[in-house]
Amino acid sequence: MPSINPLTKIIGLSAVLAAGFLMIFLAGAIYGNWLPILVGFLFGISHLPIIISNNWQQYTDIDFMNDTTKTASELGRFVSAFLTTTSSVIPFVFYHCHILTKVATILTFMGGLLIYSTVVIFTSFFNVDDGDELNFEI
Repeated sequence: MPSINPLTKIIGLSAVLAAGFLMIFLAGAIYGNWLPILVGFLFGISHLPIIISNNWQQYTDIDFMNDTTKTASELGRFVSAFLTTTSSVIPFVFYHCHILTKVATILTFMGGLLIYSTVVIFTSFFNVDDGDELNFEI
């Protein structure tokens, strides 16, 4: 099975990201309500706490008795889950309050899911494990 060129993967993910933003902008432009852009922004930054906490964990001292790195990682996951849940629910709250129409709600939710999945796949694509930090490779 031939391997896919990394540039092809990046171009494909960029197209999916552009489709997600297009869906959110169309939900705002067609119906004259620009609140779906808030949802797109929240979906875009919702993976950021995980990235920050993983970098924090990577550059701290390794100590078996110290639990601060695990706490920071768990806090990053909690904040990321909070932002993802909030940005997933906001379109339906707007629909319930008659701020968005049904089509705009669906466009916003699906576009946000495309944006979030693209960000997660991008970060996992560039996350390369360099091995053990103490160089105890076997």
